[in-house]
Amino acid sequence: MRSRKGFWLAVAAVACIVAGLFLVSGTMVALSLPIVVYMGVMGLFLERERADLEVERRISDTRIMAGDSLHIEVVVRNRGEAVELLEVEDIIPDYVSVAEGTNCALMSLDEGEECSFEYTLECPLRGRYKLEAMKLAVMDSARLHRSEMLFGETNEFSVVAKIEPTKGVNIAPKKTRNWVGMIKSRRVGIGTEFFGLRDYVSGDELRRINWKASARRDMLLTNEFESECSGDATLILDARLEANVGTIEDCSVEHGVRAASTIASQILKDKNRVGLIVLRDIIDEVYPAFGKRQFYRLSEHLLDVKPLGLLPFENVGWMVTSYFPLESQIIVISALTDSNIVITIGDLCARGYDVVVLSPSPVKLESRLVKDSGPKARATRILEMERQNLISELSRYARIVDWNADEPLATALRGVETSRNRR
Repeated sequence: MRSRKGFWLAVAAVACIVAGLFLVSGTMVALSLPIVVYMGVMGLFLERERADLEVERRISDTRIMAGDSLHIEVVVRNRGEAVELLEVEDIIPDYVSVAEGTNCALMSLDEGEECSFEYTLECPLRGRYKLEAMKLAVMDSARLHRSEMLFGETNEFSVVAKIEPTKGVNIAPKKTRNWVGMIKSRRVGIGTEFFGLRDYVSGDELRRINWKASARRDMLLTNEFESECSGDATLILDARLEANVGTIEDCSVEHGVRAASTIASQILKDKNRVGLIVLRDIIDEVYPAFGKRQFYRLSEHLLDVKPLGLLPFENVGWMVTSYFPLESQIIVISALTDSNIVITIGDLCARGYDVVVLSPSPVKLESRLVKDSGPKARATRILEMERQNLISELSRYARIVDWNADEPLATALRGVETSRNRR
């Protein structure tokens, strides 16, 4: 196949011939002869068969966090005759960009030679990505002929939601179970907080004896500690189409996924069980469990969350009451664009669930899409009033966090009043 340079040289030669015939000028026709001779000689001696190349793509990791970078190295090996000029372009997926280096390279390879280039991808948006085809173009030294090929080696990597710092945040289940954890349960057991004193009983550990109190009472007294247990928390993410406001990179569902990952990470670190319900075109659920394995399981489910479906929110209430323990703390993450959500949350609270609602403000997200003007200011004020009325109604049943997604999540969650734990 002729390259762009060869194409334009051919066009120039034809133009000279046509102009010479039109003007009846032998000089114009003669101008095309050097071009024709050059292309003929170079084409005869430089055109070559398809190159024998081996291409390998190496990526630094297969799972990174949103906002982090991915380092990529492309290695090209020549298994055949020398290649005068090789152009390599690694095609990158949408929503990622090249932060350092370049995903294109020009190189010359002798027989058996190996060459490589590196670049770094910036990945701001959560999701699953594929690095698929890689374009290679082999050209001769005169750049008259170009042989293109695609290498279909596929490399996959995942970008999970960013986990924000949660220093100062204290969200814990209201009710505890018999498993050891970090929640004070207001009963005697294994723990670190002093609860009281009792008479010494044969078999008590010596390190638990309060020697100062024993000396004052002239009898042995043993320290008792407040039991630290764990509880259950269930995250409910509203990912329906009507609950999504904003652009792909900056929308309420995307911020909701980030909040769900952060909260789940914090609660699991406190040795509690965490479950998940995602409402979209289907209801996706993960039953509560402990530890890092559960966090990876939750991350995998959150990785594929996209705004889909128009299922009624009341389906979530049925799912919670049917499959999740009554002692669970329910954390609803929703933009609150559906006023019927109040009924479901009120019903859950009436059944004894402790409900917290975290709501990324859709008014703030939507206002970024419109230029500042008088009508925008009036419309924003009306929407804010409607939202405040809904929040006031919900606050009768649950604790509400009105979250401006521009601010750190920890700042909003510090305002949540921690409920007193009980058995």
